Amino acid sequence: MAMDSQPIFDFEKEFDRARWYRSDLDTGTGWTKRCDKPGEFILWSKTFPDSEFPIVCLYEFRNMPMPYEKCADVIASNDMETRKDWDKVFEGLTCPAVYPDGAFTYYIARKMPWPISDRDWILHRAPFKKIEWFGKSALMLATQDISSTSTFVPPKKCVRASNGGNFTVVMPGDENPETTSRCFGSSSNTFNGWLPSSGIEWLVAKGSAGSFYEFRQSIISGYNKYFKE
Repeated sequence: MAMDSQPIFDFEKEFDRARWYRSDLDTGTGWTKRCDKPGEFILWSKTFPDSEFPIVCLYEFRNMPMPYEKCADVIASNDMETRKDWDKVFEGLTCPAVYPDGAFTYYIARKMPWPISDRDWILHRAPFKKIEWFGKSALMLATQDISSTSTFVPPKKCVRASNGGNFTVVMPGDENPETTSRCFGSSSNTFNGWLPSSGIEWLVAKGSAGSFYEFRQSIISGYNKYFKE
């Protein structure tokens, strides 16, 4: 099967969006802290009623025990064979296309708690780019949904979720910037299919908190096993 054409991606637009979310979070207006593991992880959620993707979760990984460039390498890895070993959050990891600039498309599935059906996504991930993040040097990665254009046939049957464009900003840690790192990122999805009629933000935030903390631990495991020099 021929490889799909590389999706058009507007990095500056995503960068502006990431900065807007950081600034909006700092106001505290409408954001609810859903999980706080001191020194490790924190997650907030907010509903934007007029948005196509109304529920947004923002999170921070703190005190990641690796240099920030290495943390970015682990997060952005398209080696799905090793990723299947260390990434304990997603299933069915497949990379249908890798492009000359390092961007790639990938498929992931996520088990959902009963009685909600499992969900899956087909996404395009742009390469990390160097940015200045509120006065600090950092790297930013952004993801876009390509379900409507991809010709990839999923390996398992799930309800197709839609992604509103996630981003991850990786920067040096605060206390030991040479050896630790910190991440700030977003998650916004429309899960489609059947969902409970109320309490959706709470449900999504609860699931996201568990998933992203598990992903934090997976990144550390992946670094120690495959990326540590």
